[in-house]
Amino acid sequence: MLVTALPTPYVRGALDCRSVIRLVERQCKGGADGVLVAGTTGEGAMLSPTEKHRLVRLVKSVAPTMPIWIGIECIRTAAEDARMAEAWGAAGVLVSPPAFVKCTERGFVEYVRTIARAADLPVMLYNAPSRCGYALPETALDLLAGRVRYLKDAGTDLDYTERLATRFQVLCGNDALLAPMTERGAVGAVSVVSNVAPLLTRRLLEGVGSARDREVFDKLAKAMSLEVNPIPVKYLLCRLGIFATDEVRLPLTAAEPAPIDALTADIWEEIC
Repeated sequence: MLVTALPTPYVRGALDCRSVIRLVERQCKGGADGVLVAGTTGEGAMLSPTEKHRLVRLVKSVAPTMPIWIGIECIRTAAEDARMAEAWGAAGVLVSPPAFVKCTERGFVEYVRTIARAADLPVMLYNAPSRCGYALPETALDLLAGRVRYLKDAGTDLDYTERLATRFQVLCGNDALLAPMTERGAVGAVSVVSNVAPLLTRRLLEGVGSARDREVFDKLAKAMSLEVNPIPVKYLLCRLGIFATDEVRLPLTAAEPAPIDALTADIWEEIC
């Protein structure tokens, strides 16, 4: 299962519809099983509900049957966001840990249950220790196993991945660990690299990639980590001509091109 976490393109601060269409067309040709809009990569915390809805409509205009996952990040409007996602025809919602709110495990469980009750949609939880400072507690996840089917694991603890894979459908959320997470039980990926190289990512997930495929993918994954996501992927999509600009919204800032260009110089023709 390959879900591409789409970045959100802008031109002079406004949503760039043409670039969205080109990106979704690339995903269709590359064999993605679904897309995620308004997640971390999509700068979901900086988007208005109107912009999120427009993104969903654009994806559907290009790929009417493409499953669309929608990110939920705002605590105050989480339940309403889930209801909107259902009304827009989403395939599911990706729920991030509460931002800048130090909650108890009980509070986290009730928070997720409230979202799950708000809409009849599959829920994917997002384990993102580098962003929130902690891994989702396994004791809390045990209490949610009946309501939550999926876990996006962007951590680095492969033992954690393996344990959770016995209770959830785990998707790798850390491209740098795609191979080892798959070996430990992940059934797919929510990938950033697949924006640039969807077919390559699919080959590796299916276990049919070559040694060169792995080398190219690993360089792309490293490039994505040179700056805060989604800064590098927007820059690369701009270089590919998929995005018109590599604009981001504050507090993000534009890419420093030189390190990304140097790292991808010897693989550029293979991803164009």
